[in-house]
Formats: sequence, C-alpha cells, structure tokens
Amino acid sequence: MKTNRVVVVQCRLSSTRLPKKALKALAGRPVLSWVLSSMKKVNADSYYVATDFDSYDYIKDLCSENGFECFAGDLNDVLKRFCDLLKTLDCKTVIRATADNPFLFYEAAEESAKDFEARNNSGMNVDYLTWTGLPHGSGVEIMKASSLLKAIDLTSDPYDHEHVGPALYNHKDIFNCLFVKAPFRFYHPELRTTIDTYSDFLRASQIVNYVLQNRAGGGDGGRETAENSQLQPFTTEEIVHSFTSTFVQHPVVLVPSVTKGHGTGHLHRCLSAASKNPFFVYIPADKSLEECDSLVEEYKKAGLKDFQIIEKLPDETYRPVIITDTFELTKNQIEEFRTNTALISVDEGSEYDSYCDYLLDIIPSFYLEREANLFEPDFMEKPSHKREKQSGKIEKSNVKSILVCIGGEDPENLTSPAVFSLAKCFPDAKITAIMSGNKSEYIEEAGIDNIEFIKPIVNLKERLFEFDLVVTHYGLTAFEAMYAGCAVILLPTSNLHKNLAKKYNFAYVADSNLTKESFDQAAQSDNVYPKFKEEEKNLDLGEFLTNLSHGKHLCCPVCQKIPSQPDKVVSRNISRTYRRCQTCGMLYMSFSTRTEKEYKKEYFFEDYKKQYGKTYQEDFDSIKEQGKRRLSHINSFFLGNVKDRNIFDIGCAYGPFMQAAAEEGMNSFGTDISEDAVKYVQQELHFPAAISAFPEIEIAAEFGLSQFDVVTMWYVIEHFKNLDSVLQKVSEITKKGGIFAFSTPSGEGVSMKTDAKKFFTNSPEDHFTIWEPSKAAKILKKYGFEVVKVVSTGHHPERFPEIQKANAKPGGMMWKMIDLKSRQMKLGDTFEIYCRKR
Repeated sequence: MKTNRVVVVQCRLSSTRLPKKALKALAGRPVLSWVLSSMKKVNADSYYVATDFDSYDYIKDLCSENGFECFAGDLNDVLKRFCDLLKTLDCKTVIRATADNPFLFYEAAEESAKDFEARNNSGMNVDYLTWTGLPHGSGVEIMKASSLLKAIDLTSDPYDHEHVGPALYNHKDIFNCLFVKAPFRFYHPELRTTIDTYSDFLRASQIVNYVLQNRAGGGDGGRETAENSQLQPFTTEEIVHSFTSTFVQHPVVLVPSVTKGHGTGHLHRCLSAASKNPFFVYIPADKSLEECDSLVEEYKKAGLKDFQIIEKLPDETYRPVIITDTFELTKNQIEEFRTNTALISVDEGSEYDSYCDYLLDIIPSFYLEREANLFEPDFMEKPSHKREKQSGKIEKSNVKSILVCIGGEDPENLTSPAVFSLAKCFPDAKITAIMSGNKSEYIEEAGIDNIEFIKPIVNLKERLFEFDLVVTHYGLTAFEAMYAGCAVILLPTSNLHKNLAKKYNFAYVADSNLTKESFDQAAQSDNVYPKFKEEEKNLDLGEFLTNLSHGKHLCCPVCQKIPSQPDKVVSRNISRTYRRCQTCGMLYMSFSTRTEKEYKKEYFFEDYKKQYGKTYQEDFDSIKEQGKRRLSHINSFFLGNVKDRNIFDIGCAYGPFMQAAAEEGMNSFGTDISEDAVKYVQQELHFPAAISAFPEIEIAAEFGLSQFDVVTMWYVIEHFKNLDSVLQKVSEITKKGGIFAFSTPSGEGVSMKTDAKKFFTNSPEDHFTIWEPSKAAKILKKYGFEVVKVVSTGHHPERFPEIQKANAKPGGMMWKMIDLKSRQMKLGDTFEIYCRKR
C-alpha cells in the first residue's frame, strides 16, 4: 500500500567530537545499524540514508544490509543534500532522523507521522511537525517534501542549510510549523539517548548491554553474550526502563594498577569483578603493558565485553564513580579522578588517602595508620578447588610440584634465582615459574629439564591447588594459595613485604640471595602452611562495589563548596565518611551509601516507636512539655511579653510545639514535608501549616506574613544537606531582634568524648551535620545571628564509663554524682541554641 512517505536518515562520518561514531560498535553492531533497523519499523514507500561523498563508500554496504538505499550529496549543506535526494523521489511526507540516535522511538515516529498527516487531511496545511519532550536523541521530524524544496530557495542562512528543519521552523511567517507535546508514553525530556560524545557512547553501551541482558533474562548481572540475544530494535519501554538500571544511572569505572613493578594482581581483581558486572575498566593506552593485553583477552573469554575496556574517562555529562585498585594513587591521578561523582579506593597505600570518599581494605596491611571504612579480607575470591588441609613443617619428599609467581614483570628479578635454588632444594619437583618473556635460554644453560617458564594466566587461583608449594611475594596470590591449602613461602621483595609476612604468619625467605639454604630454612618453618582466619566467608566484591556506587559525595552543608585540599577525615565506617570543614569548622557527612529517607507516616510511627518505645503521637504530651520548657527560655528574651507574637516551627511534625506556643498566647505557624503530619495539624489542631520542604516554601503566599518574631527547628537542622540556603532563609524570615532557636545532637557530649567511632557509626543516616556548641556561634554569626543562650540536654549517666564499670543503678549516689557532672560540664548528648537576629 502506497504511503507517499520517505524515511531519510542523515549520516556523516566526519564528526569532530566523536569521529565515525555511526560505525562504532554497540554489542558488536554499528550504531548506524541500530538506527536503520529502528527506522525500518516506520511505514514508508522508500528508505534512504543521506550521506556525503566521503562517507558513502564506508556505509553503502551497511545501508543495503538494513534495507536502505544510500544517497551521497554535499557534506556541509545538508539541506541541499536532502533536497537533491527529494528531487529524485515522488513523495509527500519526509520522516527525518539522524544516524547518531540508536534509541529512536520508532513507535513515536510512526504516530507523529500519522498525526502530521491527519492534521493535513483535516485542512490545517502543516509544513513541519515534531513531538517535544522525547529523550534527547529519540525524536524525529516530519515535513512536507514540497515545503522543504520551497524553503531551500528562500534561505541562505548557514544554520538553516546545516540542519534542515530550521529552514522551515525559523521561518514561521511562511511555513506552518508545529511543536506538539509528546503523549505521556513518550514524554521523557530528562533522558539523553543521543551519541554526540565519547561519554554518550559509553552510556549507550550500558543501555544496549542492559536491554539485551534483560531480554536474555539475566538483568544487570547476566552474562549472556549480545550475539546470542535478540538484536531487534528496542521498544520505547525498553529504552526508558534501561535508565532505571544501576549501571546506566551509576556508571562505575575500575582503575587497576598497570604500573611496572606492581604485579598483575590489581588488574586481575578488577577484570574479575568486571567480568561479572558491567563495570568499565580504565587502562590508558599509553600505560598498557603486554600482560594487560593478554589478561584482558583471557577475561573476555570469561564474560568481559569489549565496551568495558576504556582508554579515557567519560566527561561531566556521564560522571562515573571511580574505584581505584592502584596500590598507590599518584598526584596526577587525584587531579584526574576527584572531579567525578565519588572516589573509592581498594587497598590504598598512598599519602593521598584523604582524597578518597571511601576506603576498602581487603589484603591486610602493615604500616597504614589511617582508618578504612571497612576492612574485610573475605572479599578476596577464594579458590573453589582446594587441597586437603595440612599443618606443621613441609615434607620435602612430598613436594612434587612447585609454582613460582612473583608478578608478571618481576621487578626485583627474583624469579630466576629462586627457581634454580628451589631446583637444588627440591630436586625431584617439577617447577613452574610465571614470568613475562622467553626465559628458555636460562634453562638451556643450566641443563635443568624439570623447570618450565610460562606466561601469566587468567584465574590462577583455580590452578593453585595443583601445586604442593607456592613461592610468591606478599599479596593476593599468597592468600589465595593459603586458602587453596598449599604450602606457601614468601620472597623478600621489600622490607615491608618481609614485615607483612611476619605479621600474618607466613613462612618467608629472609635472605635476599635466595640460596638453597635459605629455602631449606623457610621450608622447615611451622608457618609453611599459613592460617589467617578460623572462619572463612565468601563475599561478592562486585556486588559490594555496586552498592557503593550508589553513594553520594557531599560537600560541607554550610560552605557548599569542594575545597582545593580535602577536608580532614574524622571518621569512617561501613556506610559513611565524616569530615571537618577547614573553613567553618562544621563536622559533616561527606559520603554516604544510604538512600535518602522519606518522612512519611511510618517515620513518625514505626520508626519512632523502634527508637523510643512509643509512636510520635503517643509521645505528643511529653514533647509538648519539652516545648513549654523551651518557650520559657524564649519568653525570657522578650521579658515574658510573647502574647500575640508570631512563631514559625520548621519541621513541625504533628504540632506538639505549636500547641505549646498557642497555649502561651502565641500565633503558631508550621511547615513539614510529611503530608499526614500537616493534615493532622490543620484538621485536628486547627493551626495554619503548609506541606512544603524548607527553604523552598513561599512564606508570604502560604501565611500572608513575610517575617516572624520566633523561628524554631527542633531536631531538624541536622537533616539539611544545604544548610547555607536554609540559614539564609531563616535569617530572611526572622525579624530584627527576633529569636531563632533549635535543638540538635551534640558533637561535644559524653558519647562523642568516650567513643567517637561508635558515636559516628550510630549517628542517624539522615543527619548531615553534627553541631558542636563551642563552634555554633561562629557559623550562626555569618547569617546575622548572635547566640544568647546554649542549653545542654540529653544527659545520660549510663553512657559514662564510670557508671558502666561500676554497674551503678539510677538513683544511687554515684549515678547522681555523674548526672551532676554531666550537667555542670555540659556533656549532654543533645543541646539547644537560642540566638537573636542582629
């Protein structure tokens, strides 16, 4: 059936931002192929790719394979190219797409073409139509062929000639052009699906990988190859849903060490994780060693895909989480990596660890004094093939096979001398040595036929059980050999490695000469069969790193900027990192893996009850009594004259403080983000309250007031990630001479002073700042407030070591003395601040 339509895909290979992007492979298939297969789903009489003469020979066969004819025309005058093509055709409607959009909504293209034709059939005489609000890269343009042929004679504007569509819609005095909001199904303006840059290509690779894995039933973690998956065009729903994928939303780049002298263990670990998860692995082209290339090829056989190996990092349009496994970060790497979403480091040993948002230690270290967020050796992949466990000294006569593995490059040149000394020490054993290059000349000279030199191999840990003895240096292979049940002897590649061998009970050769005698002595050590832990767990490093990738890097909530030098780390734990701002002194959460808490009804009921033994509403009266005490302080600043004064409670919850203020004769106003809480305040307590986040609330529009005599926040201020905008707004709505009062947990209370690590670990995950009474005045002064009173609250004698040690009970003499001490020294775990607007 004749449609009077032509589909024209615009394509050129001379892009400066990403040359030949139309030919770049997505799941083994060129970008252009994905585009053409999508547009082939749109009904038309003919299908063309309009390219330039230089690109023609590169793409003509690909066009033919996908059912498109290829037309060559002017490179820079794209409008002329289109019109030259149209002059050869008999058509009414042109459906235009571009070749850098592999995720075209072909359903939207078909429906918008029908929309265009329906409007024209009804007499509207539309020259141009496009649907707006589609993802950037998923839309098409519908035009009258006759209008386009007319437009080229009416415009000489270079922009019109370069982009086709503007020749019509930039001249609305002549042409009827419609920009129609797309139907709900297709309306996703927040998404970007085009390929204009290298970063776009990486995102596209993740999208394709996700959709194909989903089709194969594997989800994010499935590893069925794209070649075995269906390569049909992606539906609108598949494309949109791909953006919910972890690795499309939160790209992860693993950065292994590929520095000569660091061995290949770091690269092994990263490639292993990436072969099971769609992480990118960053190996700069100028840094790649021979061992890197061979290992990458081996891991591709185990599931690693071509797109996962990258030679440069994506830009700010697709910022990844950087996870380094580099042994020691360099200054240049810090400058390169710290502009990204977050910097996470595994087994980091450099002086730059303070730049890292998160530190994960897997291999036990000797000299690191810095605190890690988590130390967990069980993230080492254990060999599934194991020998029977043995202990004690090794019997030389039982050693039939020995492996020597000191890293691919062997920077200290220990492999050859170790091999020949071992041959003397264990004359009946077959010795296999892993080393780069051809070492056969050594074997020939020595006349030894039981020595074999081999290249580094993938998944070495699953081959270790074949060897009675593994000779290596301190590192991943040593622990894997231990877990495989092998005898292990470590070589002294450095004093540090010698100290580590001692600390973690490995047999080792102390003599750098590697003589037969030194190996004899090491073989007689009681630690030749090392044991690190009583209980072994198998934890999934890739899964853990995926969860970490959701973490957020946060700057100081007050200063709202990333300093040139990192703020000092004060505490790390499994889910968070805390720092002290070098500018304002605030303690703040600088990294968190937790999802943001929603303050719904459950927060005030189930969550509150778990912490306090009753729901918020059940605790209403006692909270109101606390409010009356707080109001007594506020009253003193107004000399008791608070009647008819306006008070605004931010984070009012179910309104107990508003009720207390009203009973004092004040006019109570409130706001909270919880809809249930605000409805209760409005309908049950009958106070004016707004459902709104602060500081976004429009005060005047909500309440008809622009300023208040008193503004309060009770255990709210610590929940703001942007405290600067909050305090600016508070200052703006507080009258001159008015009072701003708030309560918050204290960073100078007994819990912090007696066990800081526990304090930070127990700090709620939605508390972004930890205030300290001694530093509050400096911060508040910046916003025009003068602190007039600080009240230490939350006194808990049971948290003092003296009480715990003596097992003292409430009401006793010791308990009373400690309680008095806590109050006199202001060691309460919470405090209240009352300040006046200057």
